[in-house]
Amino acid sequence: MNIYEDKYLREKVNRIITRQKEGKVVIAVHKDGSGLLTREDLGQELTRAAYPYDYAVGKAGFLKYDSELGAYLFTAKSGEKLPQVLANYRTLSLAEATLDVQDRRINIQCGEACITFTGVQPWKGLYEVLRELNEELERVNAGIVVWKIIPKENNKVRPGERLFSEAVPKLRNGQAMAHVTGYAYDSAHNLAYVGLVGYKTSQESLRVTLMCGKPLQLTQDGVGDVSLIPTDKYEQAWQAMPEYTSHHVGFVSRLALPGKWEPEDLSAYLLVFRETHEPGKEMIRLFIERIKESLEVPILDEWATIIWKQARNRKLVHDLVTGGDCILGARIDLQADWQELLTELLAQEDISLIAA
Repeated sequence: MNIYEDKYLREKVNRIITRQKEGKVVIAVHKDGSGLLTREDLGQELTRAAYPYDYAVGKAGFLKYDSELGAYLFTAKSGEKLPQVLANYRTLSLAEATLDVQDRRINIQCGEACITFTGVQPWKGLYEVLRELNEELERVNAGIVVWKIIPKENNKVRPGERLFSEAVPKLRNGQAMAHVTGYAYDSAHNLAYVGLVGYKTSQESLRVTLMCGKPLQLTQDGVGDVSLIPTDKYEQAWQAMPEYTSHHVGFVSRLALPGKWEPEDLSAYLLVFRETHEPGKEMIRLFIERIKESLEVPILDEWATIIWKQARNRKLVHDLVTGGDCILGARIDLQADWQELLTELLAQEDISLIAA
């Protein structure tokens, strides 16, 4: 894959940067990939103005078209308060981006700022990737415009170092989207767990959808869209990501949390995450602890493996569909006749009340 350059964009942004260094506030005529605010972004306060200006921006100032730039210059009125969109105005910087083709990750280093994008789709063509990249940088008001993408082949990346071997899945509702760090759901598409990285406003929209019990769409390359159905209640944990303009949040169903289960529950979930020592054994440990809480008869720890195997054989326990940081999951049928299973195992002497 060859290096992609947009020299026209570089020259255009350099002209803008030159004017900005002179103290000028440059406003684009329309969305043009330059990373600037546009005339429309200034809102309804924009009205036609008398010569020598073209527009008045409320009481804050004026716009005058600059033919050399192909953009407007904003002149502020002394003593007037700027609209919020202009108060947040940022000068631009040009940057190059490095694309890790195998990892489908783009890194942008601009001064002390380091920005990373995951789930890049290089098969779209680097022209399209560059356009989407700059649109996102503009959306978050990063003040950075990428004009060059340098692809790098990295054959040393091991699959185990990544949460997903393919593109990072996305979770959506009708208004917002966030990238998924992990998930677990059962055969009926009931959502047991989802981890998300994204802008807090998007995650808040998804949280509201989840808490209202409305379906969400999980989109994953090679799988398509899966409609996920929320359970009755979720516990959540939020963490700001200081090196990015994002938050990491995890939503875990009450049915998967010790101490949150209720006697009338029809099922319970077991979840095992990355970095767990001996995940298979941890799953059995979680299982036997949950069964102890469900039954009135005593359960010995040494029965755990036998009961686990028999429960799976009898379809009393079903695997969850998992991905990302959630590596194993199971759904327990709490309405099954577990006492009958124990009675049979005792009768067959597969388990014993007498310690070995």
